[in-house]
Amino acid sequence: MQASDSGGFPLRWSNPITLAWRRARTTLPSRARLAARDAIAAALASALAWQLARLLWNHPRPAFAVVTAVICLAPGLPSHLKQAKSLLVGCTLGIVIGDLLWQLPDQHLLIRLSAGIFLAVLLGAIVGPVPVVPIQSGVSVVLVLGLGPSAAGGARLLDVLVGAAVGLLFSQVLFTSNPIKDMGRAASTFLKQLANGLDLIVKACQMQQADGAETALGQLSLAHESLAALRAAVGQAHASRRWSLRGRLNADRLAFVTRRYDRHALRVYATALLLAESMNRATSHTHSPPPEVLSRYCRWLVDACLDLANQPTVVALKSDDPLATLAPWQPEAQPGITPPLATEWQSAYEAAQQFENALRALIGSRDA
Repeated sequence: MQASDSGGFPLRWSNPITLAWRRARTTLPSRARLAARDAIAAALASALAWQLARLLWNHPRPAFAVVTAVICLAPGLPSHLKQAKSLLVGCTLGIVIGDLLWQLPDQHLLIRLSAGIFLAVLLGAIVGPVPVVPIQSGVSVVLVLGLGPSAAGGARLLDVLVGAAVGLLFSQVLFTSNPIKDMGRAASTFLKQLANGLDLIVKACQMQQADGAETALGQLSLAHESLAALRAAVGQAHASRRWSLRGRLNADRLAFVTRRYDRHALRVYATALLLAESMNRATSHTHSPPPEVLSRYCRWLVDACLDLANQPTVVALKSDDPLATLAPWQPEAQPGITPPLATEWQSAYEAAQQFENALRALIGSRDA
């Protein structure tokens, strides 16, 4: 009987469609959850910016206010506050340059346009190294020269001010993200992928299926994408300590959690790969399934990863926190002496111990 993965596919099926399905099944939901809040905020902020610009400036169609709000609240930004500030700097610089160039004779429109874009992008890059500054500066010059100062000059700057203010209201007050929850969700996805990959490698080694082991290693390598998502969430949490109201209020707590992820998440991934490679290598060298004690140890590690992934927090915030803890591993149901393992299996057992230590260091039960 062939072993199968959690999706019901035989382990010997190692094809691009299967791997793509696994990747989509594990990464797309987490990406959607992270982007949903910003998408809702952008939709509501756009409507509010439109109405405010019409009431304040009597602009019949304040499209620039809506566009600014969307740009300020785009998903994946490390700092919405920094985005709004850079947007205002770029738009102001571009409008000023465009107004100055508009005073020149228009016999050579393309030369004036090219010179304006060059000057706006260059000064934008000098004033603000963030890409949005030279981009908005260059776009503003194009709009002023193409639509005229009355349509895209001061009127557009007023709409941009409204859009940026609404964007800051939603990002800093109404729809502020919880960096600790964001990191926890990313860590849960990461641990689930590690558990899935380790479960597959144990089954493949027990069935002595070389192709199944390769499939399992490929599945485990997909956890690198989740690790990248976790590190991105950690980066956003770092930025939120400076650029968001909630981050400033929880700066000490965020510093503790992000420091632990920074130190130990990569170590967990590396030791999981080492364990999988050791299991695969020992199976191919000995032409035998893993010893029962090693199989039970690996299954215990898989269950530990799944238990941690299903808890509301992965990093223990207090030393006596009952969450995010691992019970000690019991190698024998009855007290006794564990028989010595062959050299290949002993290496795999030591890799499993390293993975356990990395997990304990990540959650805070053991910081080493």
